[in-house]
Amino acid sequence: MNPTTTDNNNSTRPTGATAQAPDTSTSRPRRRMLAVLLTITVLCAGALTWWHPWDQPEEVTPPETVCDGLYETAELDRILGSSIGDYWAVRSGHLIHNCTIQSGKPIATDARGYELDDAIVVIRYWPSDEYDAGNGVKWTDESMAADTENGVQKLDIPELEGNTYLWLRQLESENYVYGFWFGHDFTIVINLGDPENSLDGPKTTQEAMDVMPELLTYIVTQAQEHNAIPNPKLSKTPVSEPTDTADTPATDSTAIRNQPTSTPSAS
Repeated sequence: MNPTTTDNNNSTRPTGATAQAPDTSTSRPRRRMLAVLLTITVLCAGALTWWHPWDQPEEVTPPETVCDGLYETAELDRILGSSIGDYWAVRSGHLIHNCTIQSGKPIATDARGYELDDAIVVIRYWPSDEYDAGNGVKWTDESMAADTENGVQKLDIPELEGNTYLWLRQLESENYVYGFWFGHDFTIVINLGDPENSLDGPKTTQEAMDVMPELLTYIVTQAQEHNAIPNPKLSKTPVSEPTDTADTPATDSTAIRNQPTSTPSAS
């Protein structure tokens, strides 16, 4: 029998092993509620970590025009099949020397981990009838017309006064598609660099070659209409030489190769 104690009122109370356990009728629901709240907190934290909106790239709003107002972004996107995001230009006084048009697409890499070049097209305005392409290569209207060995093709663009050419420049395994227009002591050179390794614009060398006549027509006519290139009939004052360096593989984006993702790519 269990031992009991007796008080003055003749009541008995259990002692020792017969003591009752504390009432848990209210503590169990409380524990369940805490477990549910903890689970919800962990799920929310995980979802926020996966989404992390602060790491998302900002949406790029492309300018309506590029190259200091010379060209309509929408028209260039139509011709090139691109998504222009920005540009940068080099000027000397009222004359523009070069304009690099860049993609608005997010950075991407090739299978080797190298960043794709974000430069869609580079336009150079050369105040001379001789263009220095670097590595000892210099082009004039006459030398291009006479070339039979270096991938030069004469273009027939009736909308333009002056001669136009397409030059496929091959550097090792890379192709660079150039368009040339020779005006009056002035040259405009367009470069669609290595399409197969570019982020935006024509996807293949052949596509770049196919769009060059229309691209040259638009670039030259707009530059003329906006007086971005000198008119020798109005002034015989010599035009100053470009302040930037010659178009050589060591300095121009046409021959600077992309760097691994740990190093910013050249453009």
